[in-house]
Order: sequence, then C-alpha cells, then structure tokens
Amino acid sequence: MGIERLKDILRAVPEELTELRSHDKHDHWLVEEIRFNEKDYFDATHVLIGCPQHEGVRRNNGRIGAEKAPNKIREQLYKLQIQKGQPVKLFDAGNIRTDFFDTSDGLDLLNPEISDALDKVHDSLTKAVSEFLRNGKKVVVLGGGNDISYADLRALSETEREISAINIDAHLDMRIADEMTSGTPYRKAIEDHVLTPAHFYEFGIRKESNGAYYLRNATELGVNIHYLPDLMNKGVVSSFKKVLDEVEDRPLFLGLDMDSIQAADAPGVSSSSPIGLSGREVMECIHHAKQKENLKIFEITEVNPKYDIDDRTVKLAAQLIYYLSLSK
Repeated sequence: MGIERLKDILRAVPEELTELRSHDKHDHWLVEEIRFNEKDYFDATHVLIGCPQHEGVRRNNGRIGAEKAPNKIREQLYKLQIQKGQPVKLFDAGNIRTDFFDTSDGLDLLNPEISDALDKVHDSLTKAVSEFLRNGKKVVVLGGGNDISYADLRALSETEREISAINIDAHLDMRIADEMTSGTPYRKAIEDHVLTPAHFYEFGIRKESNGAYYLRNATELGVNIHYLPDLMNKGVVSSFKKVLDEVEDRPLFLGLDMDSIQAADAPGVSSSSPIGLSGREVMECIHHAKQKENLKIFEITEVNPKYDIDDRTVKLAAQLIYYLSLSK
C-alpha cells in the first residue's frame, strides 16, 4: 500500500531540481526539507504530483506550452525560504508518465500508435490521486491543461460518497465535444455522475469568455455560477467565504485555472486576459480554503511558461502552494 504501487505510472522529479541549493550558506530553501524518499511518504500530510501535458489544450484550440508547468512551478517553490527546524510534511511524488506523447519536434502531439493516450494519462492520474487520498493525504496537483480536473474529481468521488467542487476560472469548461479537451472536464464529470451540479461552484466566470448557450445550459443544470463583475461588486474574498460555507463538510475539490487571474499578475497562461481576479485576492481565497479540513484536492492548471514574463505566473503558483501546504 502506498507510493510503491504507483512506480509504473510516476516519474521522479529531475535531479537538477531536487539538488537546487542557494549560494548563501545562511539560506534554507524548501527543497532541503521536502520529502522525496518513499520511506518518508507516510509521515507526510500533503502530496504534490504533476501532470505535464497540454493535449487537452491543443484539442480546444488553445495555445500550447502547459506541459512545462509542473517542473517550472517546482523550481520556484523549491527556492522559497523556510526556517530551519520548521516542520515540512510535503511529499513530492513526481510526475505522471506522459510518454504516450511525441514531443520530438517540440510540440505535444498524440503518438499515432496510441490513440487513447490522453485517457491513459487521466487514468494514471486518477489512480495516483485515489491512492494518496486513501492514505489520508491532502493532494496538490499541477497541470497541465484543465482537462485533468475530470481525473482529479473522479479520484475524489472514488474515495468519498458525496463531493463538492469549486472551479476558480474565467471559463465554465462545460463544452460539448466528441472527445475530452481542456474545455470539457466539468460537463463530463456531471454526465458521468462524478459531480452533482448543485454541489458545483463556478467562481470568477466572465460572460464574454463563454458562449451564451453554455451559460444558460449550466444554469438550467443547476450549477452555481458566480460571475466576475458580481464578485468585484460584492467582494471577491467575502463571496468566496460564502461559497465555502455552502460547501459545508462535503469533501472538497478546489481547482484554480490560472487564466482566472488578471494578466498583470499571471501573464503565462493558456488564455490570458487583462481583466480577472488579482493574485492577492486568490491568495486570500486559498487562505480561507485551507482552513477547511474537508479540502482534499487543490489543483492548479493552465500555467503556460512559454508565455510567462519574468517567471511571474510560476512564482505566483509556487506561492499559492507554499501558503496552502506549509504556512499556518
């Protein structure tokens, strides 16, 4: 039982990241305390796992580049300072195997010999996250494209009876399509009875970024939609706290699509916009979410280092993980 059962679907974090150290002997970086060894797995309270692919984004006609995000976020996370002796119970399980994809030309294209490669990646992610949850861990998942939300929700539903989900996003991601894309995960979760619409909260939605049909359809299904202008008028953080109250004690999945954040704070995303939540507002929301014992999965998706500026987006993602899993 535990991490050894997942060796066939996981790839370890590259040594060039695990061996990062400061030039100053008085610095103490998080990487020096994060747990990588299998023997330390059961003492950890949080598990970090990456899913480095952007096939779902490509299928949704988005700009590719998110496959590089997990390790880029790690690079910034590992460099954050901690106090010596500060208890760190974060285990990094590495990345889901994604060698079903052919990246020889710098793109992320399906290997023609494995037509269901994305499904295989999702199955592997569900298997890993389910195992972590069964072992009592809180799980932090790094995408990759937002299609992985389906795999993470499925994992939570396999380990809990009734779940809730919050999607902090500019987009509903409830498109109708013949195949899984970064725009379809929540519709598929609802259709497969993984998620109940009444227990699903869309937070930060922009009307101009979603088709009228999908906005109307989501409302008809009973999804709780919180539009960005309303949040700005009522207060983003206070509105988020009310959503957390509505979730009550149901096991919670919290997904953060980084394109919900304004481009000034997060330029490196799959679909950027000058209008959005601020990085500070999202950090405050995360602060309140972490207080809930029923928060089981926190997922960050759609970080695209290819379009980042001065590592601004990956640094913000790293800070969010730091405050979720380490700070009081």
